[in-house]
Amino acid sequence: MTNGTNSHNVSYPQIMFLTGLLNSHTNTASVMRSNDIQFDIQRNHGDDIRLICLNEYTCGLAKIYEVLDEFPGTNLFYVGGNWNSYTLEAKEYCLQSQFGLYNSAEINGGLHRNDFWAYHQRDRKGDPLYQTKGS
Repeated sequence: MTNGTNSHNVSYPQIMFLTGLLNSHTNTASVMRSNDIQFDIQRNHGDDIRLICLNEYTCGLAKIYEVLDEFPGTNLFYVGGNWNSYTLEAKEYCLQSQFGLYNSAEINGGLHRNDFWAYHQRDRKGDPLYQTKGS
């Protein structure tokens, strides 16, 4: 699959938004895009990342498995804009597997951490705040 098409119906504007975000991030040394939605990221600090750009209103575990099958080595799933989210089941699986799972409100924080999969926003009590919907 060459740049310009993908089997996950991710739009060009969504891909370009993520490209801009990754290229301007302070912990990004280089970004290489392939297969239209695959981003291989070398970071200034921390391990390299293989990110897959999705546009999932609610990303479930089945989508995680589908992407892992299609894109071996993926360790970060970007589900799209602030309105997009993931199920708690998918988030728990990704945390256990040390995979990042983020929407656009969370991705910047994750890229800064060495343990990029473990980043989460916190509520007023300090408890993890995940962008989940359904289950």
